[in-house]
Amino acid sequence: MPQINLALLCSADSGLPTMIRSLPGSVKDIKTLYHSINELNLDGKILVLDRGFFSEGTIKFLGGKKGKKISYVLPTKRNSRYYDTRIHLNEYFSYHSRLIKCGKRKYNDFYLYLFEDQDLRLEEQKTLYRKLDEHKIEKEKFNIGMKKAGKILIISDMDVEKREIYLLLKKREVVEKMFDTYKTVLNADKLYLQDDESVFGHVFIAFLSLYIHCKLEQLLKKAKLNHKITPVDLLFKYGKVYYVNLKDHSMITEVPKKVMDLDEKLGLNIFPN
Repeated sequence: MPQINLALLCSADSGLPTMIRSLPGSVKDIKTLYHSINELNLDGKILVLDRGFFSEGTIKFLGGKKGKKISYVLPTKRNSRYYDTRIHLNEYFSYHSRLIKCGKRKYNDFYLYLFEDQDLRLEEQKTLYRKLDEHKIEKEKFNIGMKKAGKILIISDMDVEKREIYLLLKKREVVEKMFDTYKTVLNADKLYLQDDESVFGHVFIAFLSLYIHCKLEQLLKKAKLNHKITPVDLLFKYGKVYYVNLKDHSMITEVPKKVMDLDEKLGLNIFPN
């Protein structure tokens, strides 16, 4: 069955989806992804990739773009030889109450950024000890795992503060969450359409739905209600109220007290007093 590869772009400032477009070729092909994004002709673009793209070929391709407009942030795989590079973790910062130790080193034409999440380090070490006790891991792999526990090594062409690189990587999680919403909540990845126009319309409406969903999430988060109610629940509650057009006038049906209270907490003031 034919498939469509989609690229979802979101704003790092607003946290909202800004564009969705189809990609030719394989989505895992760095050249396809690079050139597709470069066509947008935006200044200050940063390509934040996942480990699936990591390879020496990817580093060579990204580093060989002289006068390029796109910078990159590329996490390495745990078995990467770059982990053997000595990098001192002589600085630290806090991220969501987690202690992150960090260090940085210039390497050829790029920079290596090493981060060690202390909470993740403890969790991974516990897992390694459990596997060792259950004879599910050899001593050599155990020792290697202990050295790399909690560590994230990132390659980038940018010479910036370590925390900035870490935050850029974490922002990728926002896009991943949006894609998950696109697929699971909106069910927008299932296409049963025959012609290009129908597919375009489906993707466009799904993108608008995603934008509204994310906007509602932000409203709920601002009102500290995001742990109690979802955007879908919010729409369902507001859907109980109808705006009716009659021949000589219009009216709003009775608004339930719970909906009025919710509207007040969100600061929307949709309904007349």
